[in-house]
Parts: sequence; C-alpha cells; structure tokens
Amino acid sequence: MSKDQHLHPDIYNIKYEQTFCLLKPDAVKRGLIGEIIHRLEKAGLKVIAMKMLVPSDEAVRKHYPASDEAWVNRLGQKGLSGFDSYPNIDAKQILGTDDTAKIGSEVLEALIKYMQSGPVVAMVVEGIQAIEMVRKLAGHTLPYKAAVGTIRGDFSVDSPSVANVEKRSIHNLFHASENPKEAANEISLWFKESEIYDYDLGNDQIMYAKHY
Repeated sequence: MSKDQHLHPDIYNIKYEQTFCLLKPDAVKRGLIGEIIHRLEKAGLKVIAMKMLVPSDEAVRKHYPASDEAWVNRLGQKGLSGFDSYPNIDAKQILGTDDTAKIGSEVLEALIKYMQSGPVVAMVVEGIQAIEMVRKLAGHTLPYKAAVGTIRGDFSVDSPSVANVEKRSIHNLFHASENPKEAANEISLWFKESEIYDYDLGNDQIMYAKHY
C-alpha cells in the first residue's frame, strides 16, 4: 500500500479497486478499441495493464467455468429463456432439444470458437468501485436489452435466440468481471503481476483531492 496509507484498508480497496475487462473479437474487428477505452478513461477509470492476443483453447476454458456443470446448465437456461417473448416459436423444435445441459454445452463450444476467432484486448482497470462502474458503462450482457449510452447499447445489437439458432455465440463486444472474487481470478489468469503498472493520472487531483 504505497499511496493513501492513511485510509482504512477497506476504503483503500474501494478507491483502488481493480477489475478485468476484455474487448472481444467483434470489438477489435470493428475498430472499437479506442472508443471503448476512451469511455472507461473519460469516466475517471485507469487502465493499468493491457495486451492484445488470440487466446488459446485452454486459456478460454480457464476463463469461463467450463467444467462447472451448474454454470453450463445456466447457459442453457439463458438460451431457452430467449424464446420466452415469442410464444409462437417452439424452442425445442427450433433448437432440437430443451435439455438445458445440452444447450449450454453447445453455447459454451460456440463461445470458445468465438473468443478464438480473432485477437482480443485484455485489460486491468482500476478506480473507485471499478467493478460496478465498468459493468454500468458496458450495459446489459444481451445487446438488445442494453440501454442507449452504454457500450453495448450504442455499438451492438444481437439476440440469444438468433445466436442459438445460428449455432454461434452472442456478439456483445465486451466482458467485465462481475464481482471481486471473479476479478481477482481473471486478472491472475491473464496477467503476471509484473505486467500491471501503478501510475498517477493527471486528473486524479482534480477528481479526488480535497480542495477546501
């Protein structure tokens, strides 16, 4: 703890919270790297690590809890729920099954192929309540539900119903950790400690210093 040593440890962790972000292949291929990073930085968040790579099959499977049957089953449930708004469509007939485990496995394999379809940009982002802040900036994980003004709401439109029928992953540009445990795990998977940098932004004093 080299800065703000006077702060209570819990408050320090809030002020300098770190989260993991990933610009997916569709974001990179569409030339949205600068726009997305600009939105994060404009909000006062700081990129403290960044790299571009095409992830290996092993890396993607470590990133997503592919071996967690409950998680895979939830993927399948989400896939089926995408048809809830369309009572005239028989999801079982369209997908060939209503087994959520099977659907989830198919979604997972499509997701892994999608994540390897081109380069991604992995980042560690730091700032006050960074985890919640980044997810707010990103918008709903389903692009068609994401609010205008968010990254997904402004730059993507896709539906799990269409994606599942087409046997592909939903294209939603961006990944952001959901909670501190997930953030810590994902950061350690994608970055060595030596690849994460500590530095000050020029606007830190403007945004956070006490001037009275």
